[in-house]
Amino acid sequence: MQARIIANFRASVAVQIEGQSAIRQAYPLRSVPLLVAGDKVLCEEDGDVLRVHELVPRSSVLERSDRRTFKPLAANLTHLGIVSANPPGIDTLLIDQFCLAAHRAGVGALIILNKADLLSEEERESCDRMLEVYRSIGYPAVAIDTKNADGIDPLLNELEGRAFTLVGASGVGKSSIIQKLLPDKELRVGAVSAATGIGSHTTSVTFWYDLPGGAAIIDSPGVRQYSVAHLAPNIVREGYHELARAAESCRFGDCSHTVEPGCGVLHALAENTVAQWRYDNYCKLAGI
Repeated sequence: MQARIIANFRASVAVQIEGQSAIRQAYPLRSVPLLVAGDKVLCEEDGDVLRVHELVPRSSVLERSDRRTFKPLAANLTHLGIVSANPPGIDTLLIDQFCLAAHRAGVGALIILNKADLLSEEERESCDRMLEVYRSIGYPAVAIDTKNADGIDPLLNELEGRAFTLVGASGVGKSSIIQKLLPDKELRVGAVSAATGIGSHTTSVTFWYDLPGGAAIIDSPGVRQYSVAHLAPNIVREGYHELARAAESCRFGDCSHTVEPGCGVLHALAENTVAQWRYDNYCKLAGI
């Protein structure tokens, strides 16, 4: 039978069997690799014990560098929800880094501007222009706040069928968004604790939560503090999608998009079809 990993407690995992609502405890065989929230697995009953005997191939995996290897954090996401806000300050360079991380992980990026209620009219106009640039590239982008009853509706309208996790700088309000999306979070964690017998040792565990409309969110402090490691120049080049499209008309295959004649990116920049600030961020991240 196929199941979804809801949480991993090292010695055992909490799973939800496909087509069932109940959470069950299962024990992975030694041959099964490290499992993370979001993984799909195949299970078998072994008397009174449910055992995980196979990991279903992942459609995507979010990893972090662990010394010389990469450690999986979450699996089968469709998007990184990249949260920014003022305060503490809207940093498009950090947003772009997370967009590149999403590209590397094989998922989309969902840009979330939080605390929109605190912006002045001038700041809101500037942020709207920024969000429109991301939309023109192909990224869904919304402005929300968690203080008003309908403040997160723009985000809810973007979530159908998407599985995502929230990333962003400290202080942008990721926890407040999660509280809005999961008002019954403690009840859900309690149900997992009751099913596994783990009790209170769940505060640092990564959880998969189903949401209405076929959506899901993966949450844990570790994932929310996900750091963006240095990315290779080719990842930077490929991950700036509008630059990659413009580069198709470059005269030279190894064009750096800085000084070369016949550069499609520089032409797009001159024609204002590529935003100057996105190009500047590209140069910084590519080390040009």
